[in-house]
Amino acid sequence: MKTIVYILLMLGGSCYAQASKTELKDDLLKNKEVLLAKYFPRAGGKYLYSMYVMPPKHFLKKVEGYKSALNGQYASEKDPALKALMIKDADFSARNVLSWYLEFYGLDSMGVKRFHDLLETKKYTAAQIDSAQKNAYVKQLSEKDRKYLSGMVNDGTSVNDESLFKRSAAYRQWLDNYLIHLSETKYKADTSSGGHFEELLKIKQINLEIRNPFIRTYLNYKATAMILKAVKDNAVKEDAYNNFRALPGNTAYLEEIRQIYANYKRMNGKGLAPDFTYADADGKMVSLKSLRGKYVYIDVWATWCSPCKAEIPFLKKLEQEFHHKNIYFVSLSVDKMADHGKWMDYVNQHQLGGIQLISDKDFKADFVKQFNISGIPRFILIDPEGRIVSGDARRPSDPELRKELDQLLK
Repeated sequence: MKTIVYILLMLGGSCYAQASKTELKDDLLKNKEVLLAKYFPRAGGKYLYSMYVMPPKHFLKKVEGYKSALNGQYASEKDPALKALMIKDADFSARNVLSWYLEFYGLDSMGVKRFHDLLETKKYTAAQIDSAQKNAYVKQLSEKDRKYLSGMVNDGTSVNDESLFKRSAAYRQWLDNYLIHLSETKYKADTSSGGHFEELLKIKQINLEIRNPFIRTYLNYKATAMILKAVKDNAVKEDAYNNFRALPGNTAYLEEIRQIYANYKRMNGKGLAPDFTYADADGKMVSLKSLRGKYVYIDVWATWCSPCKAEIPFLKKLEQEFHHKNIYFVSLSVDKMADHGKWMDYVNQHQLGGIQLISDKDFKADFVKQFNISGIPRFILIDPEGRIVSGDARRPSDPELRKELDQLLK
């Protein structure tokens, strides 16, 4: 049975933006996305549920058709080394489609909705979650088919191909999926990482499985950065940071990791919040510093983020309840400036209250980086002196937030 994590990712419990210091490319084969839509049901860059109920034989014919279309792009390539990379890129592109099918086979849209609705109630037992998760799948693969497809996805390849890693997004995606596969098979019984199995086990797997120095260091860097940004347990963060500092060949990424660590320590130590100055819905420039004297509750969101929009009704209610209290409610959009009009339309059509701002550089804005924001929605609470109460505050939908604000504002 698939883990709850995958269903949450499908539903979008958070929206993530990935950034990379090292410039990795995806320049081997063209039009992969266009060809995917030709052979598989897709919309908005995602596979439709109808793909997950295709009979395996029918689906594999689609995969072969997709690979054949990709193969046509390198048939006339004269450079043997480049051609070899293009062949591998096509292979891993197909493996990734197979991986999605294998992971979500039988998933039903209505079952997923019921699962999501149960989570939204925030009132459920472990048994209810287990039942809802199982009922989200209306079909199951036979053990024979599952084993065969798993072999097609995971067997007969290398995890140490540096040249391909630098030029194929498909290979990098496959490698991430392969590490997850190992955590559910080879390392399933490993409990040495304590209560933070997934985060720390991934680093352990990388160091055990990856021999290529470039790939191993890069994956360590990405895993450590994510832990420092997203994991709440401070002991796990400290372990990950110290492990990375001791990693041979870490020079290219060490300064960035140190900065992410410094950001975490400032938030954890209730340091002074970094200032920002962004435009509001009327074009007026508003700085965080100008809001001192009151608490400031910041919602970092975007119009394209479904989980962000799900919090808006709860945020509106909070704004109404605390309207005459010593607190500002600020919504900071990380939409791209090219979508400024879309943001304005959303603000006006949905009559969003509080102080509505849009960042100057979307997810690359300095404020976003200084608060180690890797996923949205993200909520931040600042005190009247401009110091950080919480760099990862409770969501408006969490009843405990109201209690916390009542205590602070009484």
